[in-house]
Amino acid sequence: MEEKRYFTVEDANACIPKIKPDIFALQKIKEELEKLHGELKPFIESIPSNGGHKKTLSLMHAGDEFREIVKRIESHGCHLKGLDPPLLDFPHLRDGKEVYLCWRFGEDEIRFWHEIDSGFSGRKPL
Repeated sequence: MEEKRYFTVEDANACIPKIKPDIFALQKIKEELEKLHGELKPFIESIPSNGGHKKTLSLMHAGDEFREIVKRIESHGCHLKGLDPPLLDFPHLRDGKEVYLCWRFGEDEIRFWHEIDSGFSGRKPL
């Protein structure tokens, strides 16, 4: 079993530029998935007979790619918490207690933290 990684603020800030390209890729795939889902919805009952097979395969491929990118992001030790907007949590020890450093897409660096059970709405300045 892999040992849990705890980030310093500096470590988390150094990780963000490495993860941003994957976040952009996820956003693009998410748009593609939403489009494909919308196109497939009317054909769901008769996919094999109406040309929907290629779209179904595209949807499956995009879903697989999406999952792989999420795994790659989380392999850094952080947690992807959302895409609208993109949110990342980084495990951190604050006064000996586990909390999350919280980064929201558009922020230049980590400036907030929150309790594990409070989520984004409980963000507090560092």
